[in-house]
Amino acid sequence: MSAADLTALVEQLKSLNGMHAKRDIQAPAAVFDHHPFAELGEASRLGDDAAVVPAQSGSLLLACEGMHPELVNNDPWFAGWSGVLVNLSDIAAMGGRPLALVNSVWSAGEQAVAPLLDGMRFACDKFSIPMVGGHTNSQSPYTALSVAVLGVAEGPLLSARAALNGDLLVLLIDGDGSFYGHHPFWDAATTAEPTRLQSQLALLPRLAQARIARAAKDISMGGLVGTAAMFAEACGLGITIDFDAIPRPPEIDELAWLSCFPSFGFLLAVSSGQLNSLQTMVSGHPNLICATIGSFEADCRGVGVRRNGQTQQLWDGTTSLTGFGAVASP
Repeated sequence: MSAADLTALVEQLKSLNGMHAKRDIQAPAAVFDHHPFAELGEASRLGDDAAVVPAQSGSLLLACEGMHPELVNNDPWFAGWSGVLVNLSDIAAMGGRPLALVNSVWSAGEQAVAPLLDGMRFACDKFSIPMVGGHTNSQSPYTALSVAVLGVAEGPLLSARAALNGDLLVLLIDGDGSFYGHHPFWDAATTAEPTRLQSQLALLPRLAQARIARAAKDISMGGLVGTAAMFAEACGLGITIDFDAIPRPPEIDELAWLSCFPSFGFLLAVSSGQLNSLQTMVSGHPNLICATIGSFEADCRGVGVRRNGQTQQLWDGTTSLTGFGAVASP
């Protein structure tokens, strides 16, 4: 190969998009800590093909969330924040603690990706959980975000399928907040102290390890009632919710409260004998509302709601919601 041919080949290689696209990684590299697990040595620095995390002795938990396009486009900072928060809640709902996060971001230029990264970094700092890698494409015709989390449960798992007939349905939610803009998001976290947020999140694995809670579900976009329906589907039991027993902050609309996505909100299955222990453990968290709002029942299906002695069915239990139903006994 002549010198001229070599020069031409090198120039062609330099122009390949696959090489130039790697510069997109500079945006997250400028935001997140490069050495979150320094105790593991130099090989654990970010930038390799996979992140290194400390070995664990419990059950590993893996979760992922894709953020709604409307939220990503209209409020990218909050979408970044929420992408981290919802993943941490999913791990807590299983009785675990989060270890590390990764993300995938698509955007039309670095300017569009910046608020997403800032929101994720803000949440990582609040909860002291590292972002250890991901994928960044700033050459996309659209903006999108997904976040995944790795966690560990060192004690019993709070599987939603573990609820038993006669268990109480308990609402555990941070009531010290407000609705975020026009969105159905109850925000009790963005302005809260990190120590408060971290201690509240650690409460779920403590409840699991003490065997106070038997099962749990993170209150998601379906709100309290939608999450109850997923709970009922998973355990194969009926749930009756007493609307009169559901506390809510003053001057908050009932429909908005029942359908909102809270920054910290869980439904628990707790035996009546553990209710006092639950109240004792939660008493150290004055921001949290802890209330028995219903029960799990084997002689009915779906979700019923009760008020002033009247009961109506919200979901009949015969139509599938998620497709992940209860497992029949052998």
